[in-house]
Amino acid sequence: MKKIGLIGGLAFRAGIFYYEQLQQRFDDHDSPLELVLQHADVKKVLKFVEEDDRAGLGDYLGLLSNDLFAAGADLVAVTAVAPHLAVRELRHSANGTIVNLLDCVSQGITDAGLSRVAIFGNRMVIDTNIFGAVADETVVPLDSRITQEVHDIYTDIALNGKRGTQPERDYFADLADDLVKRHEVQAVVLAGTDLSSFYADEPPGFPVIDVASLHIEQIVSDLTNEHDSLPV
Repeated sequence: MKKIGLIGGLAFRAGIFYYEQLQQRFDDHDSPLELVLQHADVKKVLKFVEEDDRAGLGDYLGLLSNDLFAAGADLVAVTAVAPHLAVRELRHSANGTIVNLLDCVSQGITDAGLSRVAIFGNRMVIDTNIFGAVADETVVPLDSRITQEVHDIYTDIALNGKRGTQPERDYFADLADDLVKRHEVQAVVLAGTDLSSFYADEPPGFPVIDVASLHIEQIVSDLTNEHDSLPV
């Protein structure tokens, strides 16, 4: 059985979410999961992101990825959206296949037939339309105050491991309802793995595209395409 390599710690619960979801998919198909995990320093990564230091971030994630490849991983995935700022640099540094979350987002929106979406995540992810993965004409932008509020709530969830607290759920639900009714948004893109974990026990009451789930499906699919014995 081939191995999946995960870079976790970005934040802590996000890596656990990927681990749990992958295990569930392999259990459903009665197939063993082979996985190796590397823990990244979330503060270091966020500093690279905030400084737009793509070269530094790519080199750092590349070192972690190569540790995973050396441990037998056949492919590696980063369990967070923001570090994909440097996915091109990471691919250059890595000694093997990196499963690019940005490609999953673009394809997922296309497959869903969506033409109007809003993005929830951290500020840079929102402001850049997930680093260009979502076409400008598809995104209904949030105003600067709302972007900051979403960023602050998301950061608190990510760094403190909060999960499904009612005030945050109410805020996101009210905001999504307003976007759907006033701006004809068809779905909210949950562009932060910790939002996927946040809603793991109780899904949101508004339409979403969950980028972590798209990424996880692509990880499994990439192994399936290379190795017929793996589950689909």
